Amino acid sequence: MKYIVSFYDYTALICFMAMFACIIIEVICRNLLFMPTTWAEEASRLFCVWSVFLGSASAWHRGAHIAIDVLSTRISGFSKTTLQMSINILCLVFFGAVWFGTLSIMQTSYPSKTTALEISISYFYLGLFLGLTGMVIFQIDAMIGMIKKLYLTGTPEQAKESH
Repeated sequence: MKYIVSFYDYTALICFMAMFACIIIEVICRNLLFMPTTWAEEASRLFCVWSVFLGSASAWHRGAHIAIDVLSTRISGFSKTTLQMSINILCLVFFGAVWFGTLSIMQTSYPSKTTALEISISYFYLGLFLGLTGMVIFQIDAMIGMIKKLYLTGTPEQAKESH
């Protein structure tokens, strides 16, 4: 799992740096050389989409997304375990639905090309697809880990403390 997380971390970082470089190139060409580029804005948008969704997968693995946990902090025992597992299942269902929707959009938009780069628009959605793939992998891994801890410890409180 460590290698998958590293892949998402470094790929998101590379995409962010590429986006930043494209913006710098556009600013220099437009404001200093008075020769705006036709491709830099489009490329920076592509890299932005990729860095956001790949970084989102990495953040999901770390639990760094914003969460409202008012209810889960006030309950304990079997109720808390049931709530956590229900939330995990709902997240997995949501990710799966968006994942399949992204596949459909990619197939539909494949013939359409971008104006400047003349690449398929589906490459923009590929970043979303890869990010969701990571989120599904990380979600399944977290659920398996939670089930293993529950099985080994026997009680939800002990499973939570060992996590």
